[in-house]
Amino acid sequence: MKYISTCCISLALMSTAASAQVACETYEIRPGDSLRQLATRIYGTPDYRIIYDANRDRIGRNPNHIEVGMVLNLPCDPRDAVVNEQASQITEQAQAEAQRLIAEAEARVAQAEARAAELAVQSTETETVELEEARRVAEEAEAQITAAQEAAAEAIAAAEAEIEKVRAEAFAAVEAATSLASPEAAQSVQERQIILITGNNYAPYTDENLPDRGLYTKLVETAFLRADPHQSYKIQFVNDWNSHLDLLMPSLAFDATFPWSRPDCENTAQLSANDQSRCSSYNFSNPFYEVVDGYFAMSGSGYEVALSYNDFLGTTICRPEGYSLNLMSKAGLVEPEITLVRPVLVEECFDALVSGDVDIVALDSQVSETIIAQMDMETTIIENPNLLEVKALNVMTHIDNPEGLAVLDTLNHGLAIMQNSGEWHEIVSTALKYQMENQ
Repeated sequence: MKYISTCCISLALMSTAASAQVACETYEIRPGDSLRQLATRIYGTPDYRIIYDANRDRIGRNPNHIEVGMVLNLPCDPRDAVVNEQASQITEQAQAEAQRLIAEAEARVAQAEARAAELAVQSTETETVELEEARRVAEEAEAQITAAQEAAAEAIAAAEAEIEKVRAEAFAAVEAATSLASPEAAQSVQERQIILITGNNYAPYTDENLPDRGLYTKLVETAFLRADPHQSYKIQFVNDWNSHLDLLMPSLAFDATFPWSRPDCENTAQLSANDQSRCSSYNFSNPFYEVVDGYFAMSGSGYEVALSYNDFLGTTICRPEGYSLNLMSKAGLVEPEITLVRPVLVEECFDALVSGDVDIVALDSQVSETIIAQMDMETTIIENPNLLEVKALNVMTHIDNPEGLAVLDTLNHGLAIMQNSGEWHEIVSTALKYQMENQ
């Protein structure tokens, strides 16, 4: 006689339930993947931080650089909690019902076996009839167990479908948010050429001597092309970065400027005067790229291995003009707690570090790596691996520009298309490969 174990049934149900959460598994990076694309597909949002935070030890300090074959952990999505709880309740109910049926079936089998034992001392004819009845009862019990297992699997599948429905709705909301919000405004923009401003000496993001005039320039141009190939635009380079915000954008001589970081505009009390002005005077696109801001010091100074921002108090820190002080302000690295030096050129910060005029350089890691390689000081100037911050780079339009929001809508729409198609990842990978090969 064939019997089905209760523990085996429970394990089968648990295995089925576990497969419902795809986001709780591992994923091997394939060609064309990006963290934003994975986050959009799995969690219904381009905010990739839940994946990056769970895989910092694998990815490293640059969340935009992932390699084919890399295996990442995909954390469970906390926004699925309500749906998952419903699925769990359905599954628990199905399991409870299955266990009840199993218990009843096993009791009937036990009764049948006991009856068969009693018949062992009775006539052969009667024994045969009773044994056949016992077998029939056992077979019915096994059928009930199978039916209970199938019912539980169906309940779990229904819960999975509900979860996928919620994620699909979230993805649709993201798509709707990045579509052109005002057709009338977009039409007015199409009637003339859009003029944007950026600057040189910001490798690998913007520089006229780089392929495609830099990584970020290529992303902006491609966004225009994907969102509206008929929209005329022009990108000009003005190397005085401060003049972008102090003069050229407020005078509406240009429609947009890039790339700039968005300060923590929801907590203006902690911001510098310049960052407060940036929040009140400009509108921002969705992040086109995110970078790691780090702190660089001379080997042996002790600052390159500091574990707390408090260890930087009393030092002289160099951060070039035009760079937001938002991250330093949040860390408490403000005057008079530190002495701040703000030269025009990035290279001047590292020259001052080598000469001993400053103790620390606070700067984007990728930009710094390029300059340090050019100085041939990779073993002398060290980035602190313990104190890093991720910040986004955006396109900005002035609030007084009546068509500024329409320009940002167009760029956001094109960016979403690039991220969903994998083109964004291809552009970034190509630019970073060129940077590594030509440092």
